[in-house]
Amino acid sequence: MSNTGLRRKKRIFILDYHDLYMPFVNKVREIEGTTLYGSRTLFFLTEDGTLRPVAIELTRPPVGDKPQWKQAFTPTWDATGRWLWRLAKAHVCAHDTGYHQLVIHW
Repeated sequence: MSNTGLRRKKRIFILDYHDLYMPFVNKVREIEGTTLYGSRTLFFLTEDGTLRPVAIELTRPPVGDKPQWKQAFTPTWDATGRWLWRLAKAHVCAHDTGYHQLVIHW
């Protein structure tokens, strides 16, 4: 594919489980000692056709005396940031699997 063809190709994609999971997030957060997040993930389509995650937003809405929490994670090289990125990706994988198993197969 020529460079001209690549420039015209859509390169940014989003996987949005935020609104879909929010009713469940609220119910889970009402249980003491538990939490759940809604997620949005931004992907970039590389020249070799690979979707690479570039940012993940995790959100918890306010419930009772617990305030809203929202944070975006990006790939990084420092040890703490790297583990946070991996945990954010694990949440997105769980959301994707849960949606597939509960919604697609129901």
